[in-house]
Amino acid sequence: MAEIGLSPDLIVVGNHKLEGGMNALRELHALNQPPTAVLCSNDMTAIGVMREAYERNIKIPDELSVIGFDDIHLTEFTIPPLTTVQMSQHELAKIAFKALLNVVDEPRTQERQRYELITTLVLRRSTALAPHRNGSPNH
Repeated sequence: MAEIGLSPDLIVVGNHKLEGGMNALRELHALNQPPTAVLCSNDMTAIGVMREAYERNIKIPDELSVIGFDDIHLTEFTIPPLTTVQMSQHELAKIAFKALLNVVDEPRTQERQRYELITTLVLRRSTALAPHRNGSPNH
């Protein structure tokens, strides 16, 4: 967050479930300057954020953009349809297995390994340009 000029206070730890997304939005909405966009750890959390936004009459995407991660089938049917990051579960499993083998083969090494997972942003209708507040765009 610091690399892109945002406060780490904007990171909310959740449980990767609908309720976690709802709780996260409650916490973020209580801030002096709530965010105009939320990137969630998975689609279920994002759907929870969308549900809490509905309860608070926060319009998606006009007032809050929401992005999930996983591209589960349900995301096409939320209202509005959820923008999400798609990844291959098969490729993720291969990377995880490779990482596990590296730890087994070299258990004492402290060197960090880097693994690359190709992802695709699936644009749907839960995202838009940030609304303006006090005459200046939000980031």
